[in-house]
Amino acid sequence: MSNSRTEFPSTQETMLKTIACIVSLASLVLCTASRVTQVSYIGCYLDNEARDLRGLTGVSKIGQFSIGSLMLSSASMTHELCGSFCSLGGFPYFGVQSDEQCFCGTSYGSLGAANTSDCNRACTGNGAQICGGTWCNSVFALTYPDKKYFEQSQMPNQTVVSTQSTYWTSADKTKAECLMMCEASADCQAVIFSGQQRLCHLLRFAYPPASLSSTDGDYFLRG
Repeated sequence: MSNSRTEFPSTQETMLKTIACIVSLASLVLCTASRVTQVSYIGCYLDNEARDLRGLTGVSKIGQFSIGSLMLSSASMTHELCGSFCSLGGFPYFGVQSDEQCFCGTSYGSLGAANTSDCNRACTGNGAQICGGTWCNSVFALTYPDKKYFEQSQMPNQTVVSTQSTYWTSADKTKAECLMMCEASADCQAVIFSGQQRLCHLLRFAYPPASLSSTDGDYFLRG
């Protein structure tokens, strides 16, 4: 299937989509997901065992990445890797901590700000970057300037494993209605539309759960 791009709602705006693909683990996530993100540093914030950034609650695997204790740990951790990983769930914030830990979330700062100097650990994948400190997150904001666009492509061979539902379904919809429902929801990152049954599956992550991975339908990734 050739890739095609659909814009909802209708507009005359033109957006430039730029994806820098570097031979690294971070680029694998970014280029596979094909999502456009803008990243900005917010500051250094406290954490504890309950975790400030809790977006990965219930999730044990996203694609090739295993999740434990609400975080992704990697010996190749960088800001780019963590941001690209969290963009798979459309999260607005990510935090890096203790050299190699990555957290995603919809909010931050519940435990208050830390001293800037407390975020002093170099990232394991890039010694020029700071990845938080001991019980401190370097917190960044993620924005998605291209979210009104949808890219049609082959169904991903990667899946999401979670104890919580990662999709919801709406019946008796057209393809256009399905995409517009996704565009209207901050929680929707991708769509599987089954035209024959007129079923609209709205995905909370860019990858489907295993139960939908063999669904006969068209897959659209939100920009």
